[in-house]
Amino acid sequence: MAKEILLIDDDADELEVFTDALQLIEPFKCFQAKNLEEVMTYLETTSPAFIFIDFNMPKLNGLECLSALKESGKVENARVILYSNHITERMKKQAVELGAVNCIQKPTTIIGLSEKLIWVLKD
Repeated sequence: MAKEILLIDDDADELEVFTDALQLIEPFKCFQAKNLEEVMTYLETTSPAFIFIDFNMPKLNGLECLSALKESGKVENARVILYSNHITERMKKQAVELGAVNCIQKPTTIIGLSEKLIWVLKD
């Protein structure tokens, strides 16, 4: 059975790249959300194994989104990963304090992202 992954990113191009990178690894069932409202609706019926949250989003940044998700109590069993084009040590520390299991910097190629995802998605 394919693992369920939730991708939270407001950029349609980034969502496509991320999905393409996942398809190079193994089958995953992916849901994409562009904002917290879409995420909350999705979480009413589904419990993903992994949640990837982009840091740079317009209304709530990734850390704020992560905080809201943790407060909702709907992501207790999910492994949450913050990702961005640039990850600082401060961002990593805050993300882990909020419950993220990892932070990754987006590589510049789909192959590079696939390689990073293999490492992050291992059980």
